[in-house]
Amino acid sequence: MKFSKSHQRFANRLRVQRALDCPEEFLGPNWREVLNFWLYQDTLNFDDTKNVQMLLRNLDEADRVSAADLAWDAAHGIINDRCFIAAFTTAYIIFGPTSWRVTCELIGSHKILEQGKPLTFVPLFLNL
Repeated sequence: MKFSKSHQRFANRLRVQRALDCPEEFLGPNWREVLNFWLYQDTLNFDDTKNVQMLLRNLDEADRVSAADLAWDAAHGIINDRCFIAAFTTAYIIFGPTSWRVTCELIGSHKILEQGKPLTFVPLFLNL
């Protein structure tokens, strides 16, 4: 298995190298999507990041806040606090709030979609 920089940082922050080989135990049922996003994130350049930030700013503020809260709640309900904090420090501190929001959306995507709500932040990374 190829490990992204974020996946490696996540395991290091947990201080559990098993998180590399058994990510499903730490990232929940959507672990493949999270790891695929983290691998994809490694390929992004400055212009890609700038484009995503522009797309994020174009979202209605109330929709952006509501979607961020929804993603946070969904992810926090899936993984334990220790994993949540490790994912936060990996995604947010290293790559910023948009990466964290996508990570949360992916972790809890099945919960969000079960509520009949769309993913808001994941689509920002499409077609870069």
